[in-house]
This record gives sequence, structure tokens and C-alpha cells, in this order.
Amino acid sequence: MLYRRALTRELALTTGAVLTVLMAIAMVILFIRLLGDVARGELANEAVFTFLGFSLLYFLPVLMTIALFAGVLLPLSRMWRDSEMVVWSSAGISLMQWLRPVLAFAVPFSLVILLLTLVLNPWMQTKKAEYRQDLRSRSESSLIAPGLFAESDAGQRVYYVESLNPLTGIVRNVFMQSRIDGQLGLVVAREGYHTELFDGSRYLVFKNGRRYEGVPGQLDYRIVQFERYWMRLDPVDVSAIEPGVRQARPGTLIRDASPPARAELLWRLGVPVSALILAVMAIPISYVNMRSRRSYGLVIALLLYFVYNNLLSLSQAWVAQDKLNPWVGMLAAHLLMGSRQHHPHGKRT
Repeated sequence: MLYRRALTRELALTTGAVLTVLMAIAMVILFIRLLGDVARGELANEAVFTFLGFSLLYFLPVLMTIALFAGVLLPLSRMWRDSEMVVWSSAGISLMQWLRPVLAFAVPFSLVILLLTLVLNPWMQTKKAEYRQDLRSRSESSLIAPGLFAESDAGQRVYYVESLNPLTGIVRNVFMQSRIDGQLGLVVAREGYHTELFDGSRYLVFKNGRRYEGVPGQLDYRIVQFERYWMRLDPVDVSAIEPGVRQARPGTLIRDASPPARAELLWRLGVPVSALILAVMAIPISYVNMRSRRSYGLVIALLLYFVYNNLLSLSQAWVAQDKLNPWVGMLAAHLLMGSRQHHPHGKRT
């Protein structure tokens, strides 16, 4: 019917626009956080965009849930404000008949969220952990942090850099002390960076500096002034990390009866279910009383979302601590929020 096609088109456009805005905001926030990790030496600068993708994929189910809720709420609220709903009601279309086009749009959307939470996010968490371990084992350059003295695992080198550009990876005012076969070497350079050759070997490249070599306590030091100085970086041995519940596959979580596994399964299933319930709840919430301010409905919708999300988080925490039965935790929040749905006029049209 005409009203279904018009509503479905508007739902898709609004949801897509809201999701685009939310993803842009999330990317900016995550990018700033990752740059902070790089500045503190907790993350290699070359991994910023990779970790940005991992983090965005992790938060995507929640962003899609908010976008779906807003994508249903905003078009229906506009139709109430513009009196379109009154026209459709006069044509014999009840409020419950709007449920079918909303569900036709929300169910596939929720299935995509389910695919993300059950399959893609666990795979992403595994790849993220593997990539982080690979970065730590590549070279000692991951230990360098601006303003701090960093020592290699073997204790043969000590590094200090004054500043680091997170985007280019160039460090300024570099100091390095190395001890090889009892001989002390000091390198002072104006700037430096690390690079990788085609054979996989990695090097620190210092530019415009001096190297001092000699034996402590003796005066026969050798001073070499260089334009470029290449130093090979040996891989660092990093112990493997045992996979946790976040990396577990759905089948593993189902077979695992431990509270943390049950809590993780509750969250993975709860997010897509909450997206579907919120989409249905948006139908009665969208009602706009022309005598009240337009923002009241949005404020109520925002409060309901935060209450729902906090109930899910609280249920997950209690199940993980073995304070709540897993089945009760999985159903309580959804049943409670689903039971709050009612017609805004207090009766059916």
C-alpha cells in the first residue's frame, strides 16, 4: 500500500542519515583516544587506523540500535506534527497497522546487528588481539614513548625521545644508549623514525646526529658524526594471550556454563533484541501532543533508551557475578521494556 512504501522509504533515509552522523562522531572520538594512546607509547602510530576500524566495528551494533530507534521515531513524530497521522486515521488505518511496515524494516536491520554481535565482533576481537601481539613482537620501537626513558627487554638499549608525531611516526631529539660486548655507545640525533625493508627486517633510522663509542672509565672515545644512522631492531618475544569470552564463538559460549560466558551470550543476543523492541516502542512514543513542546517526546525516548541499555548492562554484570539466573537476566529487561508499550491516546484507534 501507499503508506507502507512511503514510510519504508522515509525509515531507510532517516536511519541511514542518523547512522552516518553517529559513525562520524564515534570515529572522531575514537581517533582522539587512539592518538592519546600513541602519545603515551601504548600503541604504535602505524596501527592507529587499523585499531580505529576494529573499535568502530565493535561499537557498530550499539550505533545501529540507536540509529534504528531514531529512524523510526523521527519520521513518525513528523507525521504526527504535520497531521498526516490524522489523515491516515480518517482513511481507516489504525496505529497497529503501522506495525507491519516498521517490523518489515526493523527485522532485517536487527538480523544484521545479530550477525555483528554473534559472528563478526568475536572474529574482530580475535584479530585485534593477534594484531596487538604482532605489534609488540615486531620490534623495540613499540616501547618508545615521548618524555620517558624506555629500556628494551634484553636490557641492551635505553631510549629517550622528546616528542613524537603520531601521524608520521617521526620522533624529535632522540637519545639512545646501547651496550654491546662491554662497549658503551651513545647516539644523539635531531630526529628519527623506524622503517621496514622488503625482507621483513625493521630498522631505526636516525638523522643528523652523533654517535659516541668507548669503554666506561677510559678516555679513548670515538665520535662519529652522521647524516643517517641505521640500527637493526630485533623482534621481541611476547607470550601468547589466552582467548577470553569476547573472542569465543557462539557455539563455545552455548556449551560453556560459566557465568562470564552466559553474561557474554546475554549481551550478544540482547543488543539485536533490544533494537527490535525499541523500533516497536517508537510507534507509541512518536505521538506528539500539539499542546506540548516538541522536545518532550525526544527527551522521553532518550530516557527510555538509557534505561533499557542500563538494564541490559546491569543484567550482564549480575549474570557474570553469578548473582542472577542467566534465563532471568536474558528475559527480564526485554519483558519489562516490552510491557511498557501502550497507545498514546489510552485506547486503540
